[in-house]
Amino acid sequence: MNDVALVAVRWALYVDLGLLFGLPLFALYAPGGGRMVQRHLPMVAMVAGLACLALLLSALGFALQAAAMTGLPLTQPDLSMVAELFNGTSMGTALKARLVALLVLLLSIPFYRRQSGPAFIASTLAGAVALATLAWSGHGAAGEGEAGWLQLGADLIHLLAAGAWVGALAAFLALVLPRLATDDLAAQDMDRVTLAEEALRGFSLVGTIIVALLILTGTVNGWFLVGPGNIASLGQSTYGLLLIAKLLLFAGMLGLAALNRYRLTPALAQAIEEEDAPRAQALLRASLVVEGGLAIVILGLVAWLGTLSPPMSM
Repeated sequence: MNDVALVAVRWALYVDLGLLFGLPLFALYAPGGGRMVQRHLPMVAMVAGLACLALLLSALGFALQAAAMTGLPLTQPDLSMVAELFNGTSMGTALKARLVALLVLLLSIPFYRRQSGPAFIASTLAGAVALATLAWSGHGAAGEGEAGWLQLGADLIHLLAAGAWVGALAAFLALVLPRLATDDLAAQDMDRVTLAEEALRGFSLVGTIIVALLILTGTVNGWFLVGPGNIASLGQSTYGLLLIAKLLLFAGMLGLAALNRYRLTPALAQAIEEEDAPRAQALLRASLVVEGGLAIVILGLVAWLGTLSPPMSM
């Protein structure tokens, strides 16, 4: 039961911290910058809520890991052992760095409206640090020497690229969600749809970089964790089956991203010109929901994979 809870908390942290990095980053490269994004998205509420949730999940995750390592129930911790894990292990160091990063992120939120550029830069950097700490509790931190640093670096870049994609998906989806159709909101809704279309067009370069980084770093991680000699036998282990499922889902995300870029986004632009965006918006929204759902499932598989022994460690 403790293993299931640990995987669930890791899954939630991957999603939460990915959004905490990806959403402020979106505000930096979206058309009009942070001020324009804040007109149409509740960035203060979203980032503050995610940061507070990350604090709770981090504390729970550390408690679960400590319970697993000491063999004691979660409700009866050995406080001296917990203190030793917090102060004398890489897991504790990662948690400290994450807590500091989350504090910086929370302190930057009040400045979103007055100094949106610097505030979103600070939030993005803090979110990157918080997300990167997850690498120290996974297989990426298991290597040694120069090869170990290469493996860790690839894992860090992989996490950040995934977070950028998840944050962009969440922002796009929020922009095309339906709202109550009233006269007061009609102009705002069209502004939101227009921003979504412009951001989607502008995301093509960012998205290409993200996909390239995911494929490159995923290949590096596969070399260290699976090894060329174990590819043929992947289907014979739980780790291999989960990895295959992850790759298939990732391929599905690529297909949906291509559909959004080459078919649905141009259709949305045409609909905006004709002042009839609802139909194209609905199609785009459905595609983004499916793509986002696949991303969440993939992150769940990553959380599960992090608790299993890869082929190269056997």
